[in-house]
Amino acid sequence: MQYMAGTSFMFLLCLCVHFLRNKTDNRLHRITGWILLVWVMQSLKDIILIWYPTVTYEYLHHIFVLIDMTAVPTCAFLLFELTHPGSMHLRRALLHEVPYVLFLLTYIFRPSDLVYESAIAYAVIYGLSIMTYILFEIPAYHRRLKQNYSYSKNISLHWLYIILLFFVFFLAAWSLSSLYYSKLNDTLYYLFICINWSLISFFINRQEKVISSLVNAPLVTDVSLPQNGNCKYLSEEQLHQIIVEERLFLNPRLTIIDLAKALGTNRTYISKYLNSVLNTTFFDYINQHRLTYAERLLQQTKTPIEEISTLSGFNSHSTFRRSFTKRYGCTPSQYRLQFQQK
Repeated sequence: MQYMAGTSFMFLLCLCVHFLRNKTDNRLHRITGWILLVWVMQSLKDIILIWYPTVTYEYLHHIFVLIDMTAVPTCAFLLFELTHPGSMHLRRALLHEVPYVLFLLTYIFRPSDLVYESAIAYAVIYGLSIMTYILFEIPAYHRRLKQNYSYSKNISLHWLYIILLFFVFFLAAWSLSSLYYSKLNDTLYYLFICINWSLISFFINRQEKVISSLVNAPLVTDVSLPQNGNCKYLSEEQLHQIIVEERLFLNPRLTIIDLAKALGTNRTYISKYLNSVLNTTFFDYINQHRLTYAERLLQQTKTPIEEISTLSGFNSHSTFRRSFTKRYGCTPSQYRLQFQQK
């Protein structure tokens, strides 16, 4: 237990320094760093208590467990910022912390098993509720992403499902440790801290910054013109000209803002047009042009498949392979072989 407590503290400290020393303007990295700082302080407290144990004094032990609970909402802060970039702020964080502070203060002045057990139950229900909410928010995030981005590499949140699964195990280990103290339970708790934060940090370190005004925009289905009246009426011919003839689709990091600037209109109108008139998303529309271009390269050249993926504007070979198979019913290599045999 002592070894895992020390390992957990040093590991969290290293991660905290890594994210807070990051010189980029990545808001997600900064928030992660500050959340890790909270966990570092909690871990430092635990290490001190190893030499000055409070477990023999039930009142003090429960108080320190209730202090630990204030770290529970910090995981929610990270999930909120991931699914709604730019949405996490200090006031919202404090509101989520209020119930935990109230439980702590209540127990300090009116200690009882009911208050303590109610606090643990609240923390478990809170954690499960947040995870359920995020399970619905991840698909919504991806739908908004497809309306505004032509790529998904390092901006999608599919990896978050893995994190949520490990959160369940972590919550179970913490609850067990809080209700039934033993060195084994605490050892498992520290172990899950290391596993969870290693996974979270690995994926967040790769996660690229997305424009919050894009991914938090409401899903649009109406094709009416925006209120400013300055937008051009679009047609498929106009889109084809700017995207295909000028080969805008070959830009692997193309966003709807880039297309709006090229057309001299705004992104809201383009998104509405693609959704309502063409019955597609920005992501699918751009990638259909990329696939058509890739098909031509497969037929006319002997360029390696992965190079064709890059030349066609895909920044992920797996996305290219998956999209190609979905459209043509076979992999790129199988398609080339079938074409050569005709």
